[in-house]
Parts: sequence; C-alpha cells; structure tokens
Amino acid sequence: MTEFSLLVTAGPQRPGALTALRTARALQNSPYSLYRLFFYGDGVLLAHRLLNTDGGADETARAWQQWVRDTAPPASVCVGAAHKRGVTEATLAGGFQLVGLGDWVDALNHGGRVVHFG
Repeated sequence: MTEFSLLVTAGPQRPGALTALRTARALQNSPYSLYRLFFYGDGVLLAHRLLNTDGGADETARAWQQWVRDTAPPASVCVGAAHKRGVTEATLAGGFQLVGLGDWVDALNHGGRVVHFG
C-alpha cells in the first residue's frame, strides 16, 4: 500500500492550507494511507488553538483542528517553527504533537510519497 506524508508550510490564510486538509481527508477515504502530517513554517499556526485572525483563516485552522481531533492522524508540528510563532504546549490544539525535524526526516526516509503544500 502506498503511504503519503504531507508537509504543510502554508499558513491558515493561504489556499494551500485548505488544499492540504482536503488532500488529507481524501487520503483517509482512499486505498492509500497517511504516514505523517508535518507542519512547518507558517503551517504550524494551523495547530494554534487560540488563533484569532481576520479573513476566515481561523476557520481553516479550526477545520484542521477538528479533523485531527476526530481522526487522530500522526500530526507533527515542528517545535522550533512553532515557538517562533507563539505556538507552545499551552496553545497547541489537541491531537497535534510538538516534535523536532527528526520526525520529518523519518517521513522522508520511510519511502512513501511526499506532497508539499506551501
């Protein structure tokens, strides 16, 4: 079975964040599997449970958070990128985990397919 890892660097205000969520949902309902979600750069803001923005970006973040909470995929958030953007253990939404870049290296070495949403 083909496994996918998704790298999400698009922040909640970018269309790529919603496209990544739609792709993750589609993978869940397909013969393929999701090995890892990795949030990096502004993508870490999707895991910020207290995010409050204009223009619907917070709705995208809430949609991600609801899906992660409901389906429990491996949702890794780069700790370095998160701390730079004010995302800490205290503000991290349920189901997400702060990790180092080693988790992304693991996904790359796993041998599946990688898709980047920036």
